[in-house]
Amino acid sequence: MKKILVPVDFSGHTEITCHYALEIGRVYGAEIKLFHTYFDQIIIADTSFPDTLDMSTIYNEELMKEIHHQAVRSMEELFNKVSDQIKKENLTNVALTSGVTGGEIENELKEICHEFHPDIVVMGTTGKGNNVNVWGKVSTFIIDHAKVPVLTVPEIKSYRGFKTIMFAADLSETNAVSIAEILDLFTPFNFKLKVVHFVTKTKNSDAFGRMKSLQIKFGKEEKQGLASFEVIESPEDNQKVIDQYIKDNLVDMIAFQPHKRSLLYMVFTKNITKKNLFATNIPLLAVPVRR
Repeated sequence: MKKILVPVDFSGHTEITCHYALEIGRVYGAEIKLFHTYFDQIIIADTSFPDTLDMSTIYNEELMKEIHHQAVRSMEELFNKVSDQIKKENLTNVALTSGVTGGEIENELKEICHEFHPDIVVMGTTGKGNNVNVWGKVSTFIIDHAKVPVLTVPEIKSYRGFKTIMFAADLSETNAVSIAEILDLFTPFNFKLKVVHFVTKTKNSDAFGRMKSLQIKFGKEEKQGLASFEVIESPEDNQKVIDQYIKDNLVDMIAFQPHKRSLLYMVFTKNITKKNLFATNIPLLAVPVRR
């Protein structure tokens, strides 16, 4: 874990998102890059007089300059706050950098991932002004396209930590690789991993057999108390059962594989652009499918 990318839009819970990045950075000694991109397209009005100065174009150019300056000022303020926190906690093994650019948000994030080569992306799930439609689409885009784990942090009051992590297993062949990656990534946090699969009672499923195979594969970790494995039968409405499980087990974060067959992908990720984003208000870790 050497590089952590933190896309920000300076919304109200940006600082708590940075807190998560700092907590990961402190145990690994990582470089944290704060990154902001703003939409910089200028709308040019048509005119019947091509030789006449287009006042609307001048207005738009001045507006873009102001947007750029405001973005730079906001990044400087955030950078200073995070730097002060690093100095206050004497995190000498954490390096902080930042970047501001204009462009189409998804493309710029794709480009910075290509240039910076982060080991993990940490970002908020609600944009400025609680703008779920815009920032939610961005987090969905990153989850769908990033080749590294993506931690999305909802608007919560304080850092929850990583004491209990639930991995929403779909019991596909790639689950074992993701479980091993999660165990490796969060070992320094002294956590427990709960591997859980939710299945409706009406379905004829080999879920118990597949879960048993995972349990055998990670028998050492289970004996050490690092991991547990469970299949939970539920009615058709899985969301209520998931919410209750999170509450009963004091889950701090949910990990899942972001592919179309994943239950949690359908329950949570698709809701990013539709309903109240991540209704459980729990940080989510999307672990890319590796074969």
